[in-house]
Amino acid sequence: MKQIFISAAATIVMLLAACSEKERTLEIAFRQEGQIHKETIPLDFLTPTGEIQTPYIDTVRFSVLDSLSFPGMNPDRMKTYTTPVKLDFSKKIAPCSPEYYAAYTTHYIIKAIEAYNRVFDNKIDFDFEKEYRNIEICFGDFSGITTPKFYILEKNSHPSPSLFYHEIGHRAFWYIEDEEGLGVKFDGLTVIHMGLLEYFSLSFNNSPVMGEDCLPQQMSRDARTMLKYPLDDSLKLRRTLELVGLSYPAEAKNPESNVAKYLAACYATYNSDILDKIYDNHRGGMVLTSTLWRIRETAGRETTDRLVAQTILNLNACMEARENWCSNNLLASLKNRIEWCDVFYGLIQQDKALNNGKNIPSIVGEFKKTGYPVDLVKVD
Repeated sequence: MKQIFISAAATIVMLLAACSEKERTLEIAFRQEGQIHKETIPLDFLTPTGEIQTPYIDTVRFSVLDSLSFPGMNPDRMKTYTTPVKLDFSKKIAPCSPEYYAAYTTHYIIKAIEAYNRVFDNKIDFDFEKEYRNIEICFGDFSGITTPKFYILEKNSHPSPSLFYHEIGHRAFWYIEDEEGLGVKFDGLTVIHMGLLEYFSLSFNNSPVMGEDCLPQQMSRDARTMLKYPLDDSLKLRRTLELVGLSYPAEAKNPESNVAKYLAACYATYNSDILDKIYDNHRGGMVLTSTLWRIRETAGRETTDRLVAQTILNLNACMEARENWCSNNLLASLKNRIEWCDVFYGLIQQDKALNNGKNIPSIVGEFKKTGYPVDLVKVD
């Protein structure tokens, strides 16, 4: 009997240990609106052998960024040179360790994909480009050029979850636009494309500030800032590159630094005509994002998320019916791509369908406050 009791007790201990391992959690810290917040996240994406695997991710690698290069002096052809760091989840995860940031990143990638699936009715295929199932996270000095498969985080930083919502947003909107996906006619990464994307980056994070502890303070984006349409020169590409230099003054003067290499590639690729005439799509998109954020403050998060998502899914139909709702002057000025007025008209039509038009006064008022010429759109 004693042996049976001991065996039974040992079995119970093993089961409890297994449950404890399965239900492991981690306390993380992130910056939101200037304050450090803490959250306990589950580690249910860790396999019994200590690997990260989820329905959306196959592998996670960690490294230290040694340097960047830009072949052909093209900023879009970035090559990374890194030193691998082996992840070890068999021990307690130390704050700000590689394991900590790997878990942090994985958690928010999952949350971002699930949030997009929820508001877009699972119509976005996140396996459309399978290369993004394998991600790399690294300690580096220039987080502003993070991509959806290569996350650059500064040591001991507390990055806002908006970073991960933003990068997954790029994946979502590439599928939304791609002809083999949903085929919405944005015609590239325009300020309208980015304005809609960034709305979700902020709304899913439930904060109007983008990129805290990721982007330099001078380059962070805040939907509470009142931006006006038409866009002004402060949102041109040249000003963005100037802000990069101002944000990293020492690095910008050192030609061997990653920042200086990036700036050199940008100035070599973009001539003065582009720098002075083209708007930075990320910063310029905030004109639309801030308008939608103010609508959200009146209509609420869930209602506005649903409203914006359904509007996006129906934007092509809005554009194809322009002759029915555009004034002649507006129609003559439009390109064959999604413009602000398609979003405005679409929001009104979707609010009629979803909310009996309850939010139309807010939609019209906030677009008008931004400066969009809403009187040129027939909304009845």
